[in-house]
Amino acid sequence: IPQKPQIFGHEQPIDEEKVARLTCRSSGSKPAAQLRWRKGNKELKDEGTEVMEDPNGKTFTVSSRVEFRVTKEDNEAEVTCTVDHESLQNSERSTTQKLQVHCTPTPPSSPPLPGTGSALPQGAGDRGWWSLTAIPLCSPQEFLWEKEGSTAPLQRSSNSILIFPFLNKSDSGTYVCTATSSMGSVVAKYNLDVSGK
Repeated sequence: IPQKPQIFGHEQPIDEEKVARLTCRSSGSKPAAQLRWRKGNKELKDEGTEVMEDPNGKTFTVSSRVEFRVTKEDNEAEVTCTVDHESLQNSERSTTQKLQVHCTPTPPSSPPLPGTGSALPQGAGDRGWWSLTAIPLCSPQEFLWEKEGSTAPLQRSSNSILIFPFLNKSDSGTYVCTATSSMGSVVAKYNLDVSGK
């Protein structure tokens, strides 16, 4: 009976647009097991399979490799390696690993879209939780919110949302979001206009 497979090559985050090279390995099968891959619900074609005899001279270790170019959408994607073998009798043994992708930061849309938790022009003094939202696609990312003309930053954290618990006319102005990841920074601005009653 083959051992549960192990996946190697996912231990470090991968930069977007680089090629991920993963290896799956399972030992102890006789006859030699077969390995298959998928990413999410999509089957992946392997780049080659290697079969080696185990030290006991009776069973085999099987290794399979896949390669694919990663995009920012692959961050947190699940890659699964499954063992197929006659001894498993319609059951399967598989291992799943999540990919971590380093990618260029994503700024907020400009302007943020109404109805998605974004700040909308409202009457001064309106109650409610209004926010400006940046949309993070990759992690880790840090967001710095500033208001033009103000010396102190409004917020610096991994949270992409700047919240206004109670809007006033003095909140009108230009807000700047700087999104930073290991691959650089990007800046976007949003003009917020709070009208009078």
